[in-house]
Amino acid sequence: METITVSSRYRPRPDLLRGKTILVTGAGDGIGRAAAQCYAARGATVILLGRTGAKLEAVYDKIEAAGGPRVHDLRGARRDGLAHLLARAHELGVRIHTVADDEYPQRLKAIHDHPPVLFIKGRVAGPQAVACIGTREPTYFGAKVTRGITTYLAERGWSIVSGLAIGVDSLAHEAALDAGAHTVAVLANGLDAIYPKKNAALADRILESGGALISEQPFGTSAIPRNLVQRDRLQSGMSVGTIVAQTDIVGGSMHTVRFTLMQGRRLFAPVPRAAHAEETKCRGIRALTERSGRELVDLVGAKGEYADLLMRQFADRPVATPIASRDDYQALLEALEEAASTPTKAVNNRRNSQGTLF
Repeated sequence: METITVSSRYRPRPDLLRGKTILVTGAGDGIGRAAAQCYAARGATVILLGRTGAKLEAVYDKIEAAGGPRVHDLRGARRDGLAHLLARAHELGVRIHTVADDEYPQRLKAIHDHPPVLFIKGRVAGPQAVACIGTREPTYFGAKVTRGITTYLAERGWSIVSGLAIGVDSLAHEAALDAGAHTVAVLANGLDAIYPKKNAALADRILESGGALISEQPFGTSAIPRNLVQRDRLQSGMSVGTIVAQTDIVGGSMHTVRFTLMQGRRLFAPVPRAAHAEETKCRGIRALTERSGRELVDLVGAKGEYADLLMRQFADRPVATPIASRDDYQALLEALEEAASTPTKAVNNRRNSQGTLF
């Protein structure tokens, strides 16, 4: 494998890079996502390390050469950084894929801010993938509907995508595993660690069952709040639709709701009845299934393009399709199958990953 370092000072012609691995030093050095995608589209493997030359050198200074492929650094910079990354990936059983690779989730390619590089451990989902997300503290209602809906879909061949968090995420993964189905955990940290640590055994079970762990973050990256928000766009981006099992008005799940709608994907939520409807943790799903987009703008404090979308497409109707009872599971399945059979068009909504639309 031949590896080349590219920066604003050296940009080889894209057609000369087929079959090569390219280290892109980042937007601060004049090379950003657009250039990375251009190189990847020409058949190159692109790996991003650092946002500026100075930060890249800092990375090099912290690590030692660790074998692996020879690195051709055409700028004369030190050569051990990428070799270490690739050797570490091999050690962990992690594959590094770009948008040019077949294993890169096809639906994820359609969102405008898809990551140029994905770190993948295990087997990724096929075209029938649905995200199931929600609160870290589900009530009896939240736990019941999470298990019921995900089990129903998993038994019918759907891969369940979630974020490995405590609560609804864990319940969704476990329901899929118990049904003998495929499930994918999208992490907000590097795949050299599991976050939260409490779910390390669940992560192992996902891999042992033939599922996958996926992240856009390089090794050594922590699950800081910004990365958790960015992770949410990947859950919805690689899925046909998103099921919000339970959430309050304010919470991390509302980021995934935003991404789902901005990406043009279907949104579903269960309808709580009787005393469950009064639970604080159900206020969010009630708003998504009962309130119009116009009302939701003020309720969640939507701004910018997200507010425009809510006012334009959902002004007089709720943003989520309600799942009133088990009787609606078949209709949910049919809606997902219809969406899965429809070619996914690229969606050009800006600032999706910046956390600025709320």
